[in-house]
Amino acid sequence: MKIEYLGDRAKECSLIRLYDYSQSEACQLRDIVRGLISGDFRSLPLQKETWAVPIGGCCLTLRRGERNVGVHQLGPLNFECVLDADGWNNVEGLLEPLCVFNTAGFQWLTSQGEVSLLISQTGSW
Repeated sequence: MKIEYLGDRAKECSLIRLYDYSQSEACQLRDIVRGLISGDFRSLPLQKETWAVPIGGCCLTLRRGERNVGVHQLGPLNFECVLDADGWNNVEGLLEPLCVFNTAGFQWLTSQGEVSLLISQTGSW
């Protein structure tokens, strides 16, 4: 799974796209989200997962917070997605079909915050 920040290159908005992933990687991402929901962990730097490939040095940390903040920029190419348990529960539901079907479409995981978060097998939307 590639993690890439598109910033000014995206016509609609600044966004981070997760793309070029296998069904197994989508399921592993869903399992991380489940861990955030359950409270097994509060924060996870996605780029440190063996199956995640940061493009251009893009870093994305997933964190459970007290409220839905969405994705915000911490520094150059350093981002954090902060959602509460209900927000992560919604993301889990959006990821579930990617674990069951080999889907070629795309899904906006969150548009809250400064930067939207998109998952797309082909990278397009």
